[in-house]
Amino acid sequence: MPRRLTFALLFALGATSSAFGQATIYPAAKHGKGELKYIDQIPVAVLEGTPEEIGEQYGALVVKPAEPLLKTIPEFLKAMGLANRYPELLKAGQTLIDHTSPEFRAELAAAAKAGGTDLDLLVFGNTMADIYKLGGCSTVVVEPNRSATGSPIFGRNFDWPPYKNLGDHTVVVVYKPKGKHAFVSVDIPPIMGIISGMNDAGLCLTMNEIKSAKDGSPTLDIDGVPLAYLYRTVLEECTTIDEAEALMKKLKRPTAAAVTLCDRKGGAVFEITPKSVFVRRSVEGVCCCTNHFRCDELVQSKECWRYRNLEKLQKSDAAKLGVAEVAKELHGVSQFFWTMQAMVFEPKPLTLHLAYASGSSATKKPLRKIELAELFGAK
Repeated sequence: MPRRLTFALLFALGATSSAFGQATIYPAAKHGKGELKYIDQIPVAVLEGTPEEIGEQYGALVVKPAEPLLKTIPEFLKAMGLANRYPELLKAGQTLIDHTSPEFRAELAAAAKAGGTDLDLLVFGNTMADIYKLGGCSTVVVEPNRSATGSPIFGRNFDWPPYKNLGDHTVVVVYKPKGKHAFVSVDIPPIMGIISGMNDAGLCLTMNEIKSAKDGSPTLDIDGVPLAYLYRTVLEECTTIDEAEALMKKLKRPTAAAVTLCDRKGGAVFEITPKSVFVRRSVEGVCCCTNHFRCDELVQSKECWRYRNLEKLQKSDAAKLGVAEVAKELHGVSQFFWTMQAMVFEPKPLTLHLAYASGSSATKKPLRKIELAELFGAK
């Protein structure tokens, strides 16, 4: 099926404009050490304990309320023309999951059990970004010398084909694993890795999908670990961009992607493949990223209207930017009803500003503010 027709069908299958933050999807509740509550109209799940405990809390508080959405995955696969390939995709996903830690696998299993859902759906949800690329996101990092606050500001649009009321299933999940950094994930279940997140050291990370690279890497190296798991490991173990670079080179990467990172000093874009890791630093205090490699070793095409808009900020005479200005720039690269989440991270005060939507751009919604330091347990 041609891609335009596929996306049109996805939209027809149920993407509708809706009110911000529908409380009916995620009821406020407690389960064990975990709790789901609302902060400035945003559902926030705070999970704590062992992998099994965290998985059980995630399953009860997040997966179970989202079960109607998860049950539509077969319908989604059919709309994408992938129904016949599901066994193949699931097998590849399971192989990737098998390369993760026993702790992560235990967490997934506990989440499936507590959520009353098939573990295969969680395996598929946590590996889909590796085995089938659909998204098209935009990021911009403003470093201290260009920031109106004097501290880094990290803006991000999460763009994905519209399906049902997918954006309304956004939930902010705070993980507090034993012996590791606490971190937050801007989530759509059942993703228990990281697509967009920040840890208690102020290290932020988001992923942009990229389909191919000039270095001859395979589209999928089945011996790698899932990207969402790799990024979660970075937030669990690292405090700076340099530490993240060392870890990302150490772990086996399954496919191509661009990863925007920001710590309390500034930002960078990692352009990664199964073979390579290249780092792009800021230009005039601004890092930009969309869905194309830019470094000479990997680039195949630089044509992207969103990147052209964002790179205008990389001028020496450009004005300083605060949270509101970064949000405005995100709206300027919105992909309309594809843009289901818009967010701004502030690493130094550990603050997340977030909007989400279905059927219209999240950048049209007001950003809601979540102070994370207390949720992380920071002293």
